[in-house]
Amino acid sequence: MIYTAIFIGCLCILALSFFIYSILKKAKVKAAEQQQIIDQHLADHQKRQEYITSSINIIVKAVNTDQIDVVEASIRLKVLVDQLRPNVTENSLVNIEHIFNETKHIPKLKDWKALDKKKRKQHTRDMHTLGSEFSAQVKEEVKLLEKIMEQR
Repeated sequence: MIYTAIFIGCLCILALSFFIYSILKKAKVKAAEQQQIIDQHLADHQKRQEYITSSINIIVKAVNTDQIDVVEASIRLKVLVDQLRPNVTENSLVNIEHIFNETKHIPKLKDWKALDKKKRKQHTRDMHTLGSEFSAQVKEEVKLLEKIMEQR
């Protein structure tokens, strides 16, 4: 009777050990899968950040060489900088944000082409006025942004 109880006890210990081992193995596999997903997300995020940084640098160079209109540059930079917002301090690009806010009602791409000539001329005039009014301030902010991007 005692030997039977010892044998049953040993079987229970062996069964529980196997059960614990299988649970730990599953947890290890799940942790490895989760780490792989995290690593993939980090790699994707890093690639996206590099693309955004590269795009900002291209626009900054274009503004510095007057290859792009200040209004268009402001619109593009605002969208890109918002994606880097933790790295770029809030309210450091006030004029760029102002131009973006003043022009966000203007249709883009296909909607722009669908506008009648009168509306297009009016929007073009408004953008030209904004550009000439804020050109110097935006160029200063672009220089600030260029310094920020060099530190990245």
